[in-house]
Amino acid sequence: MKYWQRVRLLQKLILVFIFFLIIPVLVIGLYLFSTSLPLVQKENREMLEKVVYQFNENIQYRITGYQNILMQMAFDPRISAALTQKYERLQDEVAALQQMNSLVSRTQAYFPMKRIQFYKTNPTLHEDGGTILNIEKASVKEWYPAMEAEERQFYWHFSRSGPPTFHISKWLVDYLSNEKYGIIDIEVTAGALFDQLSSPLEYSDSWMVVADAEGRALIDARDVRTGENVKELEYLNRAFADKRGWYATKIDGKMNLIVFETNRLGWKIVSVVSQESLWQKLRLVKNAAIVVGMLFVGLTLVVLIGFGGRLTKRLNALIRSMRKVRDGDLGLMVKVHGNDELADVEAEFNRMSTQLEESVKEIAAARSATETEKLRLLQAQINPHFLYNTLALVKSMAMDIDSSEISGTVDALAKFFRLALNRGGDILPLSEELEHVQAYLDIHEQRYPGRIAVEFDVEERALSCEMIKITLQPIVENALLHAFESTGGKGKIGIRARLQGENELCIEIMDNGKGMSAEQLNELLLGGGSGLRETGGGFGIFNVNERLKRYFGPSCRMTIDSSIGRGTNVRIVIPQTIELRQSSLNTSLDRG
Repeated sequence: MKYWQRVRLLQKLILVFIFFLIIPVLVIGLYLFSTSLPLVQKENREMLEKVVYQFNENIQYRITGYQNILMQMAFDPRISAALTQKYERLQDEVAALQQMNSLVSRTQAYFPMKRIQFYKTNPTLHEDGGTILNIEKASVKEWYPAMEAEERQFYWHFSRSGPPTFHISKWLVDYLSNEKYGIIDIEVTAGALFDQLSSPLEYSDSWMVVADAEGRALIDARDVRTGENVKELEYLNRAFADKRGWYATKIDGKMNLIVFETNRLGWKIVSVVSQESLWQKLRLVKNAAIVVGMLFVGLTLVVLIGFGGRLTKRLNALIRSMRKVRDGDLGLMVKVHGNDELADVEAEFNRMSTQLEESVKEIAAARSATETEKLRLLQAQINPHFLYNTLALVKSMAMDIDSSEISGTVDALAKFFRLALNRGGDILPLSEELEHVQAYLDIHEQRYPGRIAVEFDVEERALSCEMIKITLQPIVENALLHAFESTGGKGKIGIRARLQGENELCIEIMDNGKGMSAEQLNELLLGGGSGLRETGGGFGIFNVNERLKRYFGPSCRMTIDSSIGRGTNVRIVIPQTIELRQSSLNTSLDRG
């Protein structure tokens, strides 16, 4: 603390800026960056999951399309009639073959596929060498054993002999007799199924792979080729343990995010995205934030040093001028800069210096007690705004060094004097009188923290009632000085205000202090008594009572109820029907 008191104002401003702005901003920035990284990763993962899900839906849409073609052909009465009827004439057989080839051609025109073939059991229908084949030729196909092994609606088979192709097969069944009369098989290249589905991944270091339930890659990817078993890749093996999900793993020493989905055929759609690109973007953002922050701090420091230097320069000039006035250079003037608070102080200094010079000249000319009294009156006329502006400057400097105690005390003191002066008037509303008491209590709290508890119980409509200024504060001060001597200065004060009827304001000030004897109470009401005069108490309450009676007349009443050990209750009743006249009250505010 002693070191802080020795530090100059500009250095204090810089230290306050460093400790209360730069360091907190750095700490908060680091915290936000460290907490934002998991959030960004989570958002990135959720977005990737949506992308993979949509890609899977697109593939499933293609798969469903080819299966719908099979269903339409399987239930087409023209195809079933052509494959099941008995042919006795060649021209009927030729007509049936032409009709089926026409249906196949129209279907292939709308959907990308390599070929459509029908394997028939009808011995009266001859093969055409391309579209219509005997059922015996189906038994040698690599996709046929699966059709014999189990009953399914559709059979998908991936062929690796030659260019990668898919076979989608279905039994042709007469649903009246439940007898199978053939097989329909559609052959589709992998390109036709996947090529038009562009990868939705927008990351530079990312790729996708599609594999069947056995783990065979159905399309080429970065690290795998069509037909290879991706389960053998350690970083992809975990994707086959569940239907969907995600996990993070290292590939070639770099962290990657793996997101996978499974479609209705058991195929796996797996995306692999390197986290390096994401972290690189975050590092760029962090570095940019650091650069911008450093530029901001540097610029702010330059502005602060410039502003603080100008402020301290003006303060030093003002201090030097004050010292010259102290040394006898009366009437010295300083240059007023701008229109800020310090400019107000400079202007007030000039006025004070001028008034001081004039006052000193009058003092020098004085030759008697009358002249001395005139000097006192002249000094009392010095503009109180200098006090307010000085208090404002002290508050500003206290805020600069983050001293809330000094700032609060200065605020309370300024409010205390402002309400006491009341712009020269003697009448004010109860609300402002309570503010005056609160300001006094705030100052007392700064000096003796935690000793006195004060409770206000004020009726809303009583706040606008008018009264004489400095009525309640002397009573509260008397309680603070005398009521709590036996409790080490600790106690409780209550202030209550009510409107009795429509024309009487009733105010009570209560304490739980030591109380007064009947003799002390009588002395207090008669003017303080010698015993109370010696300690500085009592005379203020007597003065308040006299002022109230002088202004409001006998209808204004003050009563005091007190006894030893029970505390004191001061009750004031002020009528509100009298026309309040500012000129009618010229009593002394001196409380002794």
